[in-house]
Amino acid sequence: MTEHWQLVIFITGLVAAWNMILLGVIRTFMSRNSETLEKRMAGLASIAERNQGIERQILELKAELPINYVRKEDFIRHEVVINTKLDRLRDLIEDIREKQNG
Repeated sequence: MTEHWQLVIFITGLVAAWNMILLGVIRTFMSRNSETLEKRMAGLASIAERNQGIERQILELKAELPINYVRKEDFIRHEVVINTKLDRLRDLIEDIREKQNG
């Protein structure tokens, strides 16, 4: 019977030692993974800061764009209106000349 207890104690010790080895390996992997994750998070933070700068530049461009840029269609429409007004003035001037000469 005492031989069985010694065997049980030996196996229990062996299992405990194996568990300690596994825990040590797991702890090592976890510390490496946490370091890697911290580095990645720092990289993501720097990327987020750069993205905020780019986003700010885009918003500034959106604000400046209507001031500095005229769409082609708008320019053509404006030019047509001006040409129409000039044509009317020309017609009026011609009518006035005809009335004075005629």
